[in-house]
Amino acid sequence: MWVNRYGHTNAEFIWDHCDDTLTETPGIQTTECTVPWVDELFIGYGIRAVDKSQREVLWEARTWELYIDGHAVDLPAFNVADFDVEQEGGTFQFRLWRIRLRKIPEGQHTLHYVMHVNNEVEGDPASQSVATYELIVNFTFEPKQ
Repeated sequence: MWVNRYGHTNAEFIWDHCDDTLTETPGIQTTECTVPWVDELFIGYGIRAVDKSQREVLWEARTWELYIDGHAVDLPAFNVADFDVEQEGGTFQFRLWRIRLRKIPEGQHTLHYVMHVNNEVEGDPASQSVATYELIVNFTFEPKQ
């Protein structure tokens, strides 16, 4: 499997198939899902803010780790992507790690994101407090048809 920086491609978002919700309660959340075969799979994760200023503060208040099938990933090597999305009657500012998978072997795989909230941010849309939040995504990658 190749781990690449996400560029301007037609990569499928893993989050279209798998739950990406971290609650306001610290701890470990696990989700199971199936992902149909694709050439490229975007796996970036990050934060949602109400404006660009809050996005910067939220990002600075967090440190991240990612493990793919148990292997640590050097996240800063992949940079981030900033964009805005219309949701829930408003516009939110997102920042996600720019990371995708290619040449994925069929079968079981695991993404394990660890987010350390080091400082509380007033008005955080996720209402997260100082703690560690983990998202474990166990996904089955289907064979090419």
